[in-house]
Amino acid sequence: MRKGLLSWKFNMSLGLIPVLMSMVLNQLINENVAILIGLVVALLYSAYNIKNKKNSLPNVILYFVTVILLLITVCNFLFRDSVPVVAFPMTLELSILIPFLILLLNKKRFINNYLERKASLDKKRITQGIESSFVGINIILFLGLIHFAIIGFALLFFSPLNETWHLVLYQVLPPTLIALAIIFNQISILYFNKLAKQTDYFPIVNAKGGVVGKTLASEVLLGKYSSELYPVIRIAVLYDGLLFLCKRPQNYLLDNGKMDIPCESYLKFGESLEGGCQRVIEKFFPGTFGMKPTFSIMYRFQNNLTNRLIYLYLLDVKDEKLLTNQRFEGGKLWQLQQIDQNIGQNFFSECFENEYDYLKDIIDIREIYKES
Repeated sequence: MRKGLLSWKFNMSLGLIPVLMSMVLNQLINENVAILIGLVVALLYSAYNIKNKKNSLPNVILYFVTVILLLITVCNFLFRDSVPVVAFPMTLELSILIPFLILLLNKKRFINNYLERKASLDKKRITQGIESSFVGINIILFLGLIHFAIIGFALLFFSPLNETWHLVLYQVLPPTLIALAIIFNQISILYFNKLAKQTDYFPIVNAKGGVVGKTLASEVLLGKYSSELYPVIRIAVLYDGLLFLCKRPQNYLLDNGKMDIPCESYLKFGESLEGGCQRVIEKFFPGTFGMKPTFSIMYRFQNNLTNRLIYLYLLDVKDEKLLTNQRFEGGKLWQLQQIDQNIGQNFFSECFENEYDYLKDIIDIREIYKES
């Protein structure tokens, strides 16, 4: 299970659709009608986006496009035929690129001013929308730069330009680049989601086990100590009144090489305790079915290397052969008397020594009931 993946709503370049419509319609109908249709679409889209606060994000690109189309419509009304028909798509492109460039250069100031006008409860959603909008702005500005580089190249080497060059540079490329900006923005979201699916997170919990946040699993596994609390599943394996212990792998951060109960893993973000236990069982006992550990205790373990909320489970194994696989280095069954002789000798892991008295009591109680 993964949380926090981006939906299509984060593609703020969709706010360019009214401009794209006007550019395309300009090839079919009068440019004044084309720009008016684009404006109507932009106004309706903006109204929907603003009204539907719970399920939408503030789209800065859309809002700027709406204002720009409104200004162009007013200018066309006041100054008829002010823009040549052949240059209309190029004019629309410049009309959005210049304000976007100014906006990008004043990004921090814009964000701060925008947030100051909004309620504190909306700030997270608003910030997500603004940041996503600037991703789209960067894409359209980059494509615009490529467009003008092509124009510069054509003027430098093929001047004077013929009708074909004019058609491609000033009428075909502007809507093409707008469409590519929308497509590339969506591709970047899909790529981000793909990376997120391949990235594991660990939950940050409070003392009662409630999830209060998450962090990259790699940061925890690489030993970057944090005061945050992370949940860990440990499963003690019992067979016929004996405890099965093995050496901790050398790549473990904590107490590597020491004897410990065999099954341990961090709980993953979005994973239930039952799901985590099943994952651990499948890892350490592959190909087995029906093995269900029983929850025992929850306790907090902290030292200078880690800070863990440990969920200790017990697993009764009926077949001793299950304990002979290669995953359990130095694994063997221990009698309680053997453990008593080595406890406190820096032979067992610190976690196991904390748990031992509790496990010993459980085994003793089981043996008493077995005898009776």
